[in-house]
Amino acid sequence: MDDQLRQKIEARLSAKGLPVDIAVSFNDVCIIDRKSDIASRRDIGNFKTRLARDIFLNIPIVSANMPDITDSRMAIALARLGGLGFIHQFLPIEKRVEEVKRVKRADSSIIEKPITIRFSERLSDARALMDAYQISGLLVVDEEGKLVGILTSRDMRLQEDLSLYVKEAMTPMPLVVGSPDTTKESARVLLRQYKVEKLPLVDKAGKVAGLITAKDIIKAAQYRSAVRDKKGRLLVGATIGAHRNNILSDVDQLVKAGMDVLLIDTARAFADPVEALLKEIRAAFNELPIVVGNIDRPEAALMLIEAGADAVKVGIGPGSACKTREETGVGTPQLTAIAECAAIADEHHIPVVADGGIRVGADVAKALVAGASAVMLGSLLGGSEEAPGEAFYEEGKKWKIYRGSASLEAQLSRMDGGGLDHVRPTEGIQRRVAYRGEVSSIIEDLVGHLRSSMSYVGAHTLDEFKALGTFRRQTEAGYLEGKPHRNEE
Repeated sequence: MDDQLRQKIEARLSAKGLPVDIAVSFNDVCIIDRKSDIASRRDIGNFKTRLARDIFLNIPIVSANMPDITDSRMAIALARLGGLGFIHQFLPIEKRVEEVKRVKRADSSIIEKPITIRFSERLSDARALMDAYQISGLLVVDEEGKLVGILTSRDMRLQEDLSLYVKEAMTPMPLVVGSPDTTKESARVLLRQYKVEKLPLVDKAGKVAGLITAKDIIKAAQYRSAVRDKKGRLLVGATIGAHRNNILSDVDQLVKAGMDVLLIDTARAFADPVEALLKEIRAAFNELPIVVGNIDRPEAALMLIEAGADAVKVGIGPGSACKTREETGVGTPQLTAIAECAAIADEHHIPVVADGGIRVGADVAKALVAGASAVMLGSLLGGSEEAPGEAFYEEGKKWKIYRGSASLEAQLSRMDGGGLDHVRPTEGIQRRVAYRGEVSSIIEDLVGHLRSSMSYVGAHTLDEFKALGTFRRQTEAGYLEGKPHRNEE
């Protein structure tokens, strides 16, 4: 590291109240309170932050790209709450594409390419489509693609013979339809007037041009903090590994499926192959927002930024299911890693995602004060209803399984699926995490704690929080003093 770069980093650390000669993590510091003009923490409601390029979130939380954390269900739930999920990379590309499509179909102002079925197909085919895409109805078309009816779950409910043709069970034309330029407001009027739940959009030739549903209109009102694209669809990220074949083809398929932001994820992104891959993807997809990680050094942040990254993901070894530091001795304590990388990233207007080590609400706040624009959560979301995997009971309590991506169990699972040809030395563990109900309650608690932290600092927005927030070192006794305790009798 050259002297000028080191001076910038040391100045940033000193300004934040962090030591320049020793690396620290969350429990080593406290946030200093400041005189505030905020009358009530309830007055704080702006948590908007930038994730990458023009991708903005309404809460600074993204879910980890891990098999036990993020599939389409988690991504949908988190996007509706204002965050974002990254579909994990340990799936064949066809399944990752389908997961992205499910998120993009979950909520939409206008479904541009609704799922259709030909009237000459069987009800068994219709049932398979409804189950695969988790939808309650299909537009029925003829051989030329013209709308001839609609088949809903209500039409299917009492049908015992699934060998019947779709045309025998569908509700045929004429239906209430709209033109391709129908607005959400005019669709609301038609849906209410005719007491229907789906409004097909057809062009002058009678072919399907889109679909507006009452459910999507209701969801738009219900999830006011949701993050959406220009078409009203939920935002979603997807992940690729750094050591796979046909990566450009994979990225192309994910982009076509509707992916909003790409994550290039590897255990160590401060490497020549990752730099070369990033440059290759950037050259092929110039407008695509790209997050790259993981790193823990400012030199690595600079390398990735110069290679085309729109955000960098920081964290080597702080995760609760990670053994990297224990097994290799490598990894900078997370708070220092965030602050040092942010010192460089901020100069280039590039966001930092803090990945790992977040156990409680205070850690979210400290990561943001250190310079992160968002935090990536794994184990905190692993016990939620929306996390993949079945809950189980043990010792009278309800649990879910959470596996580090480099754990033996995770590697064996990938080998079974054909995604790995041998087991590497493990740098992760499998453990159980307590079941915590719906992810919305977890996020509500974390955002509530963040709101309180911001009020102590006198910050109305996250940008103010990052600018005003500073730290003070504390001893282990000082940290323990801040935890619930009782006097010894």
